[in-house]
Amino acid sequence: MEPRESLDSFKLSELDLEIVNALQINPRASWAAVGRALDVDASTAARRWARLQSHGAAWVSCQPLFVPDPAMALVEIITEPGRSLEVAEALAADPQAMTIDVSAGARDLLVTVVCDDTDQLSWYLLERLARVRHVLRVQSHILVNTYTDASRWRLRALSRAQERTLQASLPKPPKDGGTYLPTAADRDLAAALSEDGRVPLSDLAQLSGSSESTTRRRLNQLIGNGNLRLRCELARALTGWSVSEWLFARVPSDRLDEAAVTLSSIGEVRAVLSAAGPFNLLIAVWLRTISDGQRLETSIMRKLPHIEVVDRSVVIRPYKLAGRRLDRRGFSTGTVPLVLHRRPEI
Repeated sequence: MEPRESLDSFKLSELDLEIVNALQINPRASWAAVGRALDVDASTAARRWARLQSHGAAWVSCQPLFVPDPAMALVEIITEPGRSLEVAEALAADPQAMTIDVSAGARDLLVTVVCDDTDQLSWYLLERLARVRHVLRVQSHILVNTYTDASRWRLRALSRAQERTLQASLPKPPKDGGTYLPTAADRDLAAALSEDGRVPLSDLAQLSGSSESTTRRRLNQLIGNGNLRLRCELARALTGWSVSEWLFARVPSDRLDEAAVTLSSIGEVRAVLSAAGPFNLLIAVWLRTISDGQRLETSIMRKLPHIEVVDRSVVIRPYKLAGRRLDRRGFSTGTVPLVLHRRPEI
């Protein structure tokens, strides 16, 4: 097997960034569609993506949203000194622990927990976390609304015309609309897509025991209805935004929606979440330098004078991102599928 390039030697070309940006817009776009948008051969685009994926530098993951209103929380964990990585590793295999950040500041870990319902969330917060060694304190922020999330974040490496070309190739939502109830076969599809969001349609058809045309219609329906959310990620160290930070803010309740919409339009913002608790607005940002954090806060407060940023934490190591386990560089090393069936018995 060819040895992996080190972080210092692993370089991205402008074409690499454009390909990742293209798949951020349409994660399952055909290489022919990507080639047309970028004016390159489809085989060239496929080969460049294969290099990125094989090194864990970029990947397409899948977040199944089979329930209309999943129960979610952002959990702050304080660990015994020097034990934060052990606790992160203990939680990394849990599908409910969607994202794990090792952070500096008033908390050692920040864990985004996603469950099918409040019963499962209660079990996870009260029972599962209580069984993890080296945890000193847990504080949970129950999430109320997701105004924007990382699946909408873009590299901004493409022109508007290229973006429109790729958006035109997206699966169309089903005409009948309404709620679609997923089957056991759909959960199998979701698990496969969690491993590789670009797994060939022929493989998915074989997995589901259906024809390719039937599988394509089912997949388009799941994506169009929002039952599946595909997202293309690039290791943060390769994006140019090498610093990740969480901001904990308070906003008057009657200004919450206004503030969240304004924040969602800021390029550095990856996620804006409202919560029930001492901080009613939680903001995840990517920055080029740590000092940019202060400049961003100043800009936010000028745009939104009624917002109060009470606390912040810098992520010193991303440990898991939307089901993907990460190494110290932020490169993908494996997958924990986010398909949730029922509360596990431990």
